[in-house]
Amino acid sequence: MRWNVCGSVLILSVVSLTISGCGGGSSSAQEPTPPAAGLLTKAENAAQLETSLKAGLTTLSPPEMAGDALALAGTPAAPAGNFTGTYTQEKEVDELDVVRYDGEHLYIAPRRFMGCCFILAAADGAAPTGNPAQSAIRILATDPANAGASETATIPLEDNVSVQGMYLAGSKMFALTAEAYYGGYGDAWASIAIWAPEHLGYRVYDLSDKSAPVLETQVTIDGVFVESRRIGNVVYIVSRYAPQVPGIVYSPTTASEITQNQTVLANTSLDDMLPKITIDGVSQTLVDPENCYLDNDDRIQAYPVITSVTAVPVDNPGAFVNTCYNGEVYGVYVSENALYFPQVLGYWLPDQIKTRIHKFGLAGSQMTYRGSADISGQVWRGGQADFRMSEHNGDLRVLSSEYTLSNTDFVDHRLTILRESRTAPELEIVSSLPSTAHPEPIGKPNEQLYGVRFLGDRAYAVTFLQVDPLYVFDLANPADPRIAGELRVTGFSDFLHPVSEDLLLGLGRDVGGVKLELFDVSDLAAPVSRGAVTIGGQGAYSEAQYDRHAFTYQADINGVDRLTVPVSQYFDVSGQWTYELGLHMFEIRDKLTPALSSLIEVGRILPPASTDFPYADRSRAFIHDDTVYYVQDENVWSAFWNSPTLVNGPY
Repeated sequence: MRWNVCGSVLILSVVSLTISGCGGGSSSAQEPTPPAAGLLTKAENAAQLETSLKAGLTTLSPPEMAGDALALAGTPAAPAGNFTGTYTQEKEVDELDVVRYDGEHLYIAPRRFMGCCFILAAADGAAPTGNPAQSAIRILATDPANAGASETATIPLEDNVSVQGMYLAGSKMFALTAEAYYGGYGDAWASIAIWAPEHLGYRVYDLSDKSAPVLETQVTIDGVFVESRRIGNVVYIVSRYAPQVPGIVYSPTTASEITQNQTVLANTSLDDMLPKITIDGVSQTLVDPENCYLDNDDRIQAYPVITSVTAVPVDNPGAFVNTCYNGEVYGVYVSENALYFPQVLGYWLPDQIKTRIHKFGLAGSQMTYRGSADISGQVWRGGQADFRMSEHNGDLRVLSSEYTLSNTDFVDHRLTILRESRTAPELEIVSSLPSTAHPEPIGKPNEQLYGVRFLGDRAYAVTFLQVDPLYVFDLANPADPRIAGELRVTGFSDFLHPVSEDLLLGLGRDVGGVKLELFDVSDLAAPVSRGAVTIGGQGAYSEAQYDRHAFTYQADINGVDRLTVPVSQYFDVSGQWTYELGLHMFEIRDKLTPALSSLIEVGRILPPASTDFPYADRSRAFIHDDTVYYVQDENVWSAFWNSPTLVNGPY
């Protein structure tokens, strides 16, 4: 049985719109009540996990009715020059992406979407301009001195395999795979309704000889891919699995249905309900029941679901360690020392939504449950909103949104700081904002939350309805956080990047166009704008607004910072609409003197567009010394920074 993705995404969209448009009164400013200690407890034995899953199978409704810095990942031992890698939220935590650069080679996964029940490669299976879409990972050697590149090898893939992304570690490439890639629909997996049977996996390649990659390990895992991160030698894969037991009657109401379920479950073993992992053709159970945690909260319906974190050493990919719990997850935030899982509660009642956060400490491949807490409101549903969680000095800082039933203000925002208890496995609420001492709200009435960034003892947040209030938070005293300053400008920022301790860059929209703005935050109480650039008009869009991996930043090249942002836009030329997708290039100058700093657009790279299929699904860019490599789908273009109109490619 395979459930329809499109319908489920539509259901979630309707729910989201309902929440956004409802009226209501401002929620109470009282501090949320801490939950009971130890909301998760490690299973004592396999029988305890089996009982939990079987109980969930008979109570579940039928599926169709269920309600700060830049990281250079995988850098060679001695790369030549100054080059950018994949943009990450945390400095020491690498993130999965479909295009990687190690200073010598580009690695490009094929663009193959399987969201909404079909595969889209290009217009007729091939891009009219550039390289044909193919089921293979491309490897290209770069020549930054001459702004050139050449294909070294390809790694073929089966037609039913999509690459979610890749990691580079030394001479190894770790590729995460799945039967489907759902792109922007990732947040839809918060709904149990679409937990269809699925498979994910990983493949490890030896790249010692870039012209002849060697597949060392091939793995398939039962379940749906959720997220992944890499810390050092260990890749963490988060997946979700819902057991399918033929013959079960969901939510039985008659004596015969109950009897039928009892008979079916009596003949069903725990092994029948657990996900499997197949390593180089040899299968075994993914889950160790005694390394699985169970929810102790009787108020939470125990759905038959297993959320797994599979820790895989890159240099020994068969030696995995799996930790799981029997709860939902709709995202993950990973610090250098811990994983945090947010679980939405009460999403069918907008004014009663809470987020339950589980913390697991990390030590290599080992994970240990550290505690949980409930906070008011919703933290995020996909996109770049994972920036709303941040760990600093052991504290977790979270920005959530509380939907109310007020006609004058339907949403409130709250900052919560949590810390591990010293006496029990729980997360204690250290403080929250607004508070009694600082009652002023975060955001004006009906303003939604957009860009958020936590940086050391500060935080920044953008709310928006008609203008953009940029809020600056002082978190130096975790017990007494406060709003230190506010700046109101037009438009809003989806994404915030730290230029320096005193400068912040915002990327978002203004009057329909893509807007970049440089903020001087050297005086927390009085942030000011040091200039803005707006690209295009109504309909202009940048992938970097919603995917940080499309944003490129190269710090301090002869006293100047460089950055690139892909922008797609339409022009009305003599009554005919023309589409343009280009890479816009900017410099930040005089950043050491905030009062004199400026944001300057210096040019754009415009590859020749196809008249048959001019669009691109994804964009990436890498700056290596004075050369820019611009990746549109599978095609690579290049230009020197100081002469962007002279475009080389496609490679």
